[in-house]
Amino acid sequence: MPGELRTEWLYDLRATIDMDNIHEIGDAGAGRRMIYPITGGRVEGPHICGDVLPFGADFAVQRTDGVAVLDVRALLRTDDGAEIYAFYPGHVHQQSLGPFGDLPAGENYFRTTPRFETSSEKYAWLNRIIAVGVGWGEPPNVVAYKVYAVL
Repeated sequence: MPGELRTEWLYDLRATIDMDNIHEIGDAGAGRRMIYPITGGRVEGPHICGDVLPFGADFAVQRTDGVAVLDVRALLRTDDGAEIYAFYPGHVHQQSLGPFGDLPAGENYFRTTPRFETSSEKYAWLNRIIAVGVGWGEPPNVVAYKVYAVL
């Protein structure tokens, strides 16, 4: 039906964060800037499988209203050798969704909008899609996402 939002699951991502080397820049006006180094991880799905390489980070800002604004930059290397730069903004918070209802107990609103860049012909379709991610944390140092293409 025209105008109806449809998605297709692309992959699950699990990335490890170096919790011993988080860097705090401080509050420069927009909130407290924190840099969370990515040490590795894995992407698994019907369209992409590979590793999260160990030199990305989340350059997050913790706002005073309780929202963490994400700015994640990561490099994926597929099992067949293609490199894909993934970058995505997002929001994490524990507040009510207002007119959309409340979050279930213990659940965060953790949403991202991944974008991709690759020179691989096989994965060039990633350069042209809109994607959304639903995320969560797994103690002590894992961030996980389910990523979907918006059709």
